[in-house]
Amino acid sequence: MIRVAGPRRGASLVRAGAAIVLAAASLALLAGSGERVGAAERIAAIVNKNVILASEVDERFQQAAARFSVDPRDSASIAKLRRNIIDQLVENQVVLAEAVRLGITVSPQDVQAAVDREISGLRERLGGDAGFSRALEQERMTEAGLRKRYEPDVREQLLVSRVVSREVQSKTTVTDAEIRAYFESNRDSIGKRPEELKLAHILIAFEADSAQAKRTHTRADSIRALIVKGRPFEEAARQFSDDPSGQRGGDLGLFGPGDMVPEFEAVAFSLKPNEMSQPVRTRYGYHIIKVESHQAKSDSTKELVRARHVMIGIRPTPPDEERARKRALVYRDSLMRGADFAAMAKRHSMDTATKDSGGVLGDISVASLPDNLREVLTGLSLNEISVPVKRDAGYHIFKLLGRVAEEDFKFDDIKEDLRQLVLNKKLEESYRRWYERVKKTVTIEIKD
Repeated sequence: MIRVAGPRRGASLVRAGAAIVLAAASLALLAGSGERVGAAERIAAIVNKNVILASEVDERFQQAAARFSVDPRDSASIAKLRRNIIDQLVENQVVLAEAVRLGITVSPQDVQAAVDREISGLRERLGGDAGFSRALEQERMTEAGLRKRYEPDVREQLLVSRVVSREVQSKTTVTDAEIRAYFESNRDSIGKRPEELKLAHILIAFEADSAQAKRTHTRADSIRALIVKGRPFEEAARQFSDDPSGQRGGDLGLFGPGDMVPEFEAVAFSLKPNEMSQPVRTRYGYHIIKVESHQAKSDSTKELVRARHVMIGIRPTPPDEERARKRALVYRDSLMRGADFAAMAKRHSMDTATKDSGGVLGDISVASLPDNLREVLTGLSLNEISVPVKRDAGYHIFKLLGRVAEEDFKFDDIKEDLRQLVLNKKLEESYRRWYERVKKTVTIEIKD
């Protein structure tokens, strides 16, 4: 199935799991207006001579309360959340004060580059240039004004990141002995490697009749013509695309070889930046593809394309599904009479990614299987052929090629995952010790 890239997360520096708190400031989408200091502003806290305004606490509290669905009647939770926000803002100022003491700075060029990344991410989340322009217009703001608003927070984020990197991260390491010790002392909580099945399949896809396919192709042609005449591609995707990516202006993000179905990928990798394809047929429908960037393969990176698409889906009708079901039953009968599964897959499977390998899907964790497939596949014996199973794209006939039972993880299998886990714990502990030490060197006054 065509991979749809989810919206990227913003670059605000906040606590995430065991990660270190790098900053409390979060860049809200076009949020905040007016100056930071006013004559009647209440003060929530002071760190040395740096003032944290109550209005800043209020703004971040409202954002957090909405994000975490805090009950406005729960006074204890409200008080705790507000104090956490104040503590985070104080912590940010303490670290910034340490940056001044250490003489750590960031260049205007670094700030500009970081703002560029923020603006680029924001533009992407809004579905491209058209959505970005509309949001600016609604907020009565220019891009230059937005960039100017971002600069102070971005500069602070960079400073905090550099301080923590120099004072904590660069001094925190993990040895193999520590990883081994963690593994041995936490065996019971680490869990087990889930059962895995080695599977092959034959896909009998739902195929629309020629009349329906022709109508869909004609509609794709007409949408392409609108784009050629000047309709913004992102707008056409939002209006016409049957793929979830249409909500993002058709943006699929970056993808490499093997990430997309072969028919789509072959065209996408052949296009030049800003070039648009003719309608491309896959088993999902017809796609109009526009490539935005094409990164050549290098010694350290694979070939990458960033593209948008408009997909006009071909929806199977009951007769289409019935034809696929009958064909699947015929193929299964042949297999049950001794036909070679790999040969049948090469000849008949409509999964172009696996048919040439005889339908082999590889090792699949039972835990990752959908419920209706898990029940069917875990009940198979070695080399047994399944009944046809209906899924979104069509009917699948599976063959069980092998099984690896659930077992305890071996140390070497998860060593690198454990390394990161242990490192995160040490970073958090090291950061807290460092922060408590640094906090004693500044004057903190809480007024809220």
